[in-house]
Amino acid sequence: MSHDITRDRNIEEDENYEGADLELRDIPLPKTSNILYSILNSLNHNIANFYAYTKFKDYISEKTLDMELLQRSMSIHRDFSALFLHTEEELVLVYPDLLEKAEKLLFRGETNTDFINYTRKMCKLINDYKKMLHREGYLPDL
Repeated sequence: MSHDITRDRNIEEDENYEGADLELRDIPLPKTSNILYSILNSLNHNIANFYAYTKFKDYISEKTLDMELLQRSMSIHRDFSALFLHTEEELVLVYPDLLEKAEKLLFRGETNTDFINYTRKMCKLINDYKKMLHREGYLPDL
């Protein structure tokens, strides 16, 4: 009850807040000057987690493993989609084959695909994509 009273007082003190959710107003935005590094950070983190779960699959229940791997796979897909859309326009004339391969994998995925193999293919493509970004000067300190 005291939590509700405190929240009500905070709302009364800040009557000008017009956000959709009053509980989310104090969450800070990520402090980065380059969105590319933010996307790559998230992507690298999710890939490392994915491979950690596959490495220790014998010690985790099958249900938990499937749920965690699916979640990591979806996060990798989301992050790589963001990276691809963020950089595709400037690289389309330089690396058309790699971009076409990435587009096919991202946006025309096959149904009933083993998502572990799909994610491994995607991680290989991401590695190639990062090398290409480094060659083009997007990642000078890779």
